[in-house]
Amino acid sequence: MNNKGFTLVELLAVVVILASISIVAVVNVSSSLKRRDTRECLEQIAIVKNSAKIYFSLNDDKTSVTLATLIDEGYIDGDNKINKLKKNTDKVNLTANGYEFVGTECS
Repeated sequence: MNNKGFTLVELLAVVVILASISIVAVVNVSSSLKRRDTRECLEQIAIVKNSAKIYFSLNDDKTSVTLATLIDEGYIDGDNKINKLKKNTDKVNLTANGYEFVGTECS
């Protein structure tokens, strides 16, 4: 008798191995995406702070500016994708120690 095939145990072992590899891959990809989002948010905050520094240097009487104002007045390029931040509530305050970003926190 010639038995050319796989047993149920062999097939289940292959399925378990593939499932475990898939789980590891999904976990790694999701953590990588989260790190990328955090890095992107921090970069966008840096863009806003640099734009606010220019704004404050040209407007001596101002101590606070919102993201919407920076975009409207051309301090941040309209094509710049500042999508992690909220345009109407995020702002930069000028303080004695420098520039304080108030709004979206990167997590």
